[in-house]
Amino acid sequence: MPSVLLVDDNTDLVELYTIVLTGKGYKTFAAYGGEECLALLKTTLPDLVLLDIMMEPMDGWETLTRIRSDIKTQSIPVIMVTGKKPTWDEIRNHMHDIEDYVVKPLTISALSDLVKSFFPRQQVIEHEIAIAKGAGADEVTLIEYRQLRRSLSAGLTMQKIIGQREESIEISIKTMKERFYALQHQYGIKPSEG
Repeated sequence: MPSVLLVDDNTDLVELYTIVLTGKGYKTFAAYGGEECLALLKTTLPDLVLLDIMMEPMDGWETLTRIRSDIKTQSIPVIMVTGKKPTWDEIRNHMHDIEDYVVKPLTISALSDLVKSFFPRQQVIEHEIAIAKGAGADEVTLIEYRQLRRSLSAGLTMQKIIGQREESIEISIKTMKERFYALQHQYGIKPSEG
């Protein structure tokens, strides 16, 4: 049973998300702020973190930075679930650190679909990693592949939410796509697999 850590200072929202996801068969954990999230991660490593941005005193971006800076937690997938659109600086600074960016409010079905669709995507990535590893990719390349997957998905989603384009982000995404496709070709990963 996959586990999900819900991090938001809105207790009613966390309780609602907990009810919904528990009812769908997920094991859930709750944290009502960044410090509580980091404390919980010292003893529990969930399969996914849903993290709000607008929290006090530690916001979601600082919480994310601290998650990524700890060797024990740096690879935990994080989806930002927030009531604000991203800024260009947030896209530049954080698209490499998150799996997705979702703007609240979320309906019950949208929350369920978000989590339900995440785990099969992770399985596709793991399958692709296994193919690359079997074709001789070293650990550094496998980490790069995962990072490119994450960055492309999050960057494109965040840009779509803003609803306009920005040249430096476009160039960054284009460069990442080229490297990603080159790795897929080099290790025999079919682009249609994910």
